[in-house]
Amino acid sequence: MKNEHIPAIAIVVVWLAPLRLFLLAWMAICGLVIGESAAAAEPSLPTLHPGVLRIGTYFVNPPFEYSAGGKHVGFEVDLMREVADRLGLRPTFVGTRWEVILAQMEAHRYDCIVGGITITPARQTTLDYSTPYVTTTLDIIVNTVRTPEIRSLGDLKDAVVGVQAATTDYDAALRLQKAEQIKGVRVYPFDRIALAITDLAAERITAVMKVHPVAVWLARQTPGLRVVAHVPDDPQPLGIGFNKQTPALVAAVDRVLADMKKDGAYERLARKWGVP
Repeated sequence: MKNEHIPAIAIVVVWLAPLRLFLLAWMAICGLVIGESAAAAEPSLPTLHPGVLRIGTYFVNPPFEYSAGGKHVGFEVDLMREVADRLGLRPTFVGTRWEVILAQMEAHRYDCIVGGITITPARQTTLDYSTPYVTTTLDIIVNTVRTPEIRSLGDLKDAVVGVQAATTDYDAALRLQKAEQIKGVRVYPFDRIALAITDLAAERITAVMKVHPVAVWLARQTPGLRVVAHVPDDPQPLGIGFNKQTPALVAAVDRVLADMKKDGAYERLARKWGVP
């Protein structure tokens, strides 16, 4: 039998082959992980700041959003935190005023806005809106101690009704006044709704008109005040406002809202805050 010797270099090559395969596999795995991390870092939605959802609102509109105990709380605060979390974004709430928020959103100061905002054809000419998360009503609050005879909208023909400026309740009150269903309208700045409630309790006005469930929340804060009616044939679809240049963000939020209604998350928040 012929004695053959295997060259030393061949032995080294054979020994290194498994190591080479291991290193190649490791490099492939590392490349995949790095690629996934880079993809995750890429902003998947057109927000003003990557990874952040900048939300404009005003904290004077309970139970939608208000300040309590030094914190921002409310239904829409919880809602937008959940929406942002499901989109993989960090929510940042920015306080502003109702009188300027729509123009600010049109100027793209925020990624979106909330505040119990009714979607109207006029507002849709300048902003995009999510699918309404709820359609509610305009409620009438009265002082049942001082005016127990007022039990319905039909009892308000001699009434002066308090409303907030530049709102759908203001528009509705003007229509009721024109139709002689109420006597007069007293307008309050949006952030002074508490003054309207004080005037109602003191009988300086006859009623306050406000969107449900804000009206119910306000009435509960003062003994004797109660919601006795709502404005008929005037539905109030509430939604989230967006700049018209971000349709992908609107679509993404709509998908999240639909998912929340399917999996019960929306219902849990609505029950917590008394929202329909």
